[in-house]
Amino acid sequence: MRKQLLGALGAASMAVCGAVLAGPTLVGTTTNLSGIDGVVVNGVTYDVTFSTSSFDSTFTTASSASIASLDLAADMNIVLVTGLSFGGASGFNCAATPGLLGVCAIWAGSSNQLEAVASGLSAPGPSFWQGGFSVTNASSLGCPQEIPAGTTGCLEAAHWTKETSSSVPEPATLALLGLGLVALGLSRRRLAR
Repeated sequence: MRKQLLGALGAASMAVCGAVLAGPTLVGTTTNLSGIDGVVVNGVTYDVTFSTSSFDSTFTTASSASIASLDLAADMNIVLVTGLSFGGASGFNCAATPGLLGVCAIWAGSSNQLEAVASGLSAPGPSFWQGGFSVTNASSLGCPQEIPAGTTGCLEAAHWTKETSSSVPEPATLALLGLGLVALGLSRRRLAR
């Protein structure tokens, strides 16, 4: 009975750890971000790239664009993004003017549903990026450019691509599986003595 309990506990912990390790992944660096992979919106996982040239979004209604902007903002806060890539050698510093909303903005919806993810409400950290901002006056995309607050800003659009499931396990999952098998082997060897 004890062996079965240890085996079930090991299997359950591997499943939980594998789920916990999944999360957003940067495309670029925290100060020079060109996208983010693994953004989950309504149970669907997307890879998101940012563009200064065109709008191209899956989310064409106000409600779906708002949810997408909130989820994108949450993931950008998790990985502590402070800058956006715009083709230069270094990223555009979105934290240059603390407390100024919209120094950097990413339109999460299509061109007719411009729900924005905006930076600048706080210092970089858990609430630096915030989503759900409805945009009535569409500014042109570009980085850097003058924004209404009289400062330089960066306005980009999110391009959403659904992730396809992969049959190749992640390295962390394989490591956890190996660790679980080693632990089961050691516990069995210990019980045999």
